[in-house]
Amino acid sequence: MQIQFRDLSAKLAKQLAPFWFVTGSEQLLMIEAADAIRSAARAAGYTEREVLNGSAVWNWSQLIESCQAMSLFAEKRIVELRLASPKPGKQGAEVLQTVAEMARTGAIENTILIVSAPCDWTVEKLAWFKKLTSIACTVRCEPITAKELPGWFQARLKLQGQSAEPMALKLLSERCEGNLLAAKQELLKLSYAYPAGTEITEQMIREAVSDVSRFDAESLLQAALLGDAAKGLKVLEKLRDEGQSVLGFSWMLTDEIRKAAQTRSFMDAGSDPQEALRAAGVWGPAANARVRALSKRLSSAKLASALMLCADIDKIAKGLTVRTRSTEVWNEMASLVAFIARG
Repeated sequence: MQIQFRDLSAKLAKQLAPFWFVTGSEQLLMIEAADAIRSAARAAGYTEREVLNGSAVWNWSQLIESCQAMSLFAEKRIVELRLASPKPGKQGAEVLQTVAEMARTGAIENTILIVSAPCDWTVEKLAWFKKLTSIACTVRCEPITAKELPGWFQARLKLQGQSAEPMALKLLSERCEGNLLAAKQELLKLSYAYPAGTEITEQMIREAVSDVSRFDAESLLQAALLGDAAKGLKVLEKLRDEGQSVLGFSWMLTDEIRKAAQTRSFMDAGSDPQEALRAAGVWGPAANARVRALSKRLSSAKLASALMLCADIDKIAKGLTVRTRSTEVWNEMASLVAFIARG
């Protein structure tokens, strides 16, 4: 059974499953999900707890031993396995499947087992991941989108006895996007600065909340290819301020623009968009949405021009001079982002 993080409280109120798999790409929500499961387990009498930190080079026999061990101090216990990487290695993958089967057959007694591991779409195809999600009560902790952030903040403020006007929520979301761990700290600051019952205003946010938004190359791809020029340029500025190298992410942008050009070419030849995307070698739901949007928004000629600019940016980033182009590579990258976003 798979549920979203937002449904976890209701699930725990109805049933405390013996095997939980907490996964996703949002670290804060994964931490809070594991906390909620532990709290419910303690309330049900599972008072002893053992925490294991697994990795590809870890001795995985410890997990089986822990699941089979008898409790020394309590009748009921919690065994929690934390994985910092979604790549447990060959032995880890085998043991995880073995433990899942033990849980399915009831071989793990008087124990709540919690496995926490980040994931992405590539991991979801692996046998161990499929096994865990088919047997465990799986809690998906996916990122809060920019559209969802205002509502998320409103709900969090309500928990601390506060509310906020719409423009305050908008500014708060802009300053904390992509960094929920820091966002939680900013909300705590608001609870210290203003008493319960306060309606937070835009000015209060400007005075009390730092800009802790955090973006990566994936954020740049999402904004630029989906047509949000303002967001794309903001992400680009953040990457520059953080000391990122253009060469560190420009290849990703070039790759998806090239795939969009191929997709557009197949579409112009009569293929439907999904067939064209497959023919261009586009995989994964996020990349699929980005490339599809760009190939629809830009003509083949414009995509070809974008690829020429990508080639020039690569040369400039490597210290070469390109006639008619600025020697400042970030300026040219900004031009590229604005061009593909606006079409």
